[in-house]
Amino acid sequence: MPKNYINMDLSNKEKQFFFFVAVTFGLITGFLFYNSILPAIALTAVAFAFFPKYKKALFYKKCGIMLIQFRDMLYSISSSISAGRNMVQAMEESIDFWKATYDENDFIMEELLYMTGRIRNGNEKDIDVLRDFAERSGLEDVTDFVNVYESCRLTGGNLPLAIDRATSIIGDKITMERELKTLMAQKIFESRIVITAPFVIVIFLKITAPEYLIPMTTTNQGRIITTFSIGLIALAVYIIERINAIEI
Repeated sequence: MPKNYINMDLSNKEKQFFFFVAVTFGLITGFLFYNSILPAIALTAVAFAFFPKYKKALFYKKCGIMLIQFRDMLYSISSSISAGRNMVQAMEESIDFWKATYDENDFIMEELLYMTGRIRNGNEKDIDVLRDFAERSGLEDVTDFVNVYESCRLTGGNLPLAIDRATSIIGDKITMERELKTLMAQKIFESRIVITAPFVIVIFLKITAPEYLIPMTTTNQGRIITTFSIGLIALAVYIIERINAIEI
């Protein structure tokens, strides 16, 4: 059964992980800053509101993995077509080439097996199968490659040369995106440290000088200041995530 990667739902393990993190965050923050169960429950409910953000972040992460595997597929297909193979033969050779690196559950192996099966057993045209693959993947680079292949088939252009150039351009773009994300990884890690710093400070104060924080949890003024501080932390998280979410 083909997958629609654009609307692909999260696995049970991914949902359970988010549930665990949201509950843990809500309870720890509530008791840490308010020393009360009601704020802990309220903060847990607020944490669940971030599920769409979590789902979107996982989608982009999976897209990055899919792009790397698609780049590898392009290199093997380009090599096979340059050697005189047609697209179907090139995809079959790509399966044999990458089966030592990827298993059958990996994105590109699943798609190659599915597409070659449709062409060989279902007598479907390769261009129709590739176009369907591009639509389901939701990846711009896959669409660009399919458009190049379709144009060459319709116009009778130099297919090996066009595929080779398209593979080179798309592969370089994917590699550059990967390198930029690697460079950003340190900044993202530093931003996580900045976000967790207030929690570490409060924990340190509760251990070393608990009486210092008593007015923050027992007076209305303290609760207002605490709520305002948590709001500023949430705003900082939002701004940092917006900065880190760079699309190329």
